Amino acid sequence: MASLLLLIAVIFTAISPAAIASKENSTDFILRNCAATLYPQLCYKSLKPYAPTVNQSPLTLAVAAANVSLSKIKDASLQAVRLRRNSTGRVGAALRDCVESLRTAADLTKQSAEEIQKLGPAAQAGGPSFAWEVSNAQTWMSAALTNEDTCIDGFDGVGGGGGGGAAVKVFIGTVGRVKQYTSNALALLNALVVG
Repeated sequence: MASLLLLIAVIFTAISPAAIASKENSTDFILRNCAATLYPQLCYKSLKPYAPTVNQSPLTLAVAAANVSLSKIKDASLQAVRLRRNSTGRVGAALRDCVESLRTAADLTKQSAEEIQKLGPAAQAGGPSFAWEVSNAQTWMSAALTNEDTCIDGFDGVGGGGGGGAAVKVFIGTVGRVKQYTSNALALLNALVVG
């Protein structure tokens, strides 16, 4: 009987208004931080699932945003590899270059996320390396965004010859969307030193 009462107490504590408010505060925190990005709705939608782990930490939010961007970059890179198999000529060459640009963007985004993760102890201790490490992460994320731009720019002036057609247009749109995720991640990084 005592264990049943203990179980009921634990359940009520877990669903208490304080527990619910904590999650709501985290989602409000994400919404508030995403408002400072160029794509606030996309930012909020992509980061809301991380509310329980973000726990109102700007560092954790920035890591989550970088990881979302990394996942989207990898998906786009795989899409480019699949398209390249059926493409020749200038389209095939543009896709080959795009695969390389996206792989570089993925490496840079991963490097940025790892740098942000190291910030936890430096930020809490008020360490002097905080601004330097954020600057490194910003540089890598910005370079990732440049590589995504390079991927899209490679299709300028490429006609319909060489295969792809509509599928390539969809792919270019996908990379455009990836740039939005990366832009949001960079904005959240910038907020670490501004706000």
